[in-house]
Parts: sequence; C-alpha cells; structure tokens
Amino acid sequence: MAREFVGRWSGTIKAGHEADHEQFIEHLRSPEGMTLLRKYSLTEYTMYQQGNALEVVFKSDKQTIIPGFLRNKPLWPSFWEFEQPGASDVPRDKPEVYRWTRD
Repeated sequence: MAREFVGRWSGTIKAGHEADHEQFIEHLRSPEGMTLLRKYSLTEYTMYQQGNALEVVFKSDKQTIIPGFLRNKPLWPSFWEFEQPGASDVPRDKPEVYRWTRD
C-alpha cells in the first residue's frame, strides 16, 4: 500500500465573496474543475465549511505535490484568507461541502 501525504489548510472566505465561493465550488464540480484537480496528482481534495470558516484537506501519494499544490493559484482563490494549517483530516465543527477523489 502506497503512503499518503496530507495537506491541511484552514481559513475564511472574505466577507462579500460568498457568491464567488459558491461559483468556485460549482466550477470544481464541472468536468473542467475535476480535470484540473486530476492534473495536479492529487488523490483526494475535500472542502469543509461552516459559515465563512473554511478548511481544505488534500492528499497525494507523492510528498512533493503537497507544498507545490499550495502555490497553485487556480485552486486557491484570492477571496480565501489563510489563517493556519488545518488540524485534522475531518474537522468536527464543519460539514463537508465538496469532495473529489481520483478514480
């Protein structure tokens, strides 16, 4: 079994950008969005949200993908504001709003 590497990001959606965020999620659900996620060698990408509080957990079987993915502008909208690394793979205080896994 291959080792899995995990990246965790915790932050907020900037006030006034809630509609932009919803459009971003819809883009991720589109065939183009899923192709983009697949392009970056991820095995999983999951988003959790409660109000404007947001956590993203992403996984890969390649360790070098994790830090590089954090610099990937198309998947980190400017209306998201980083606060700290996430603490868990499944945040208890936020429901899952989007999940993609490599087929």
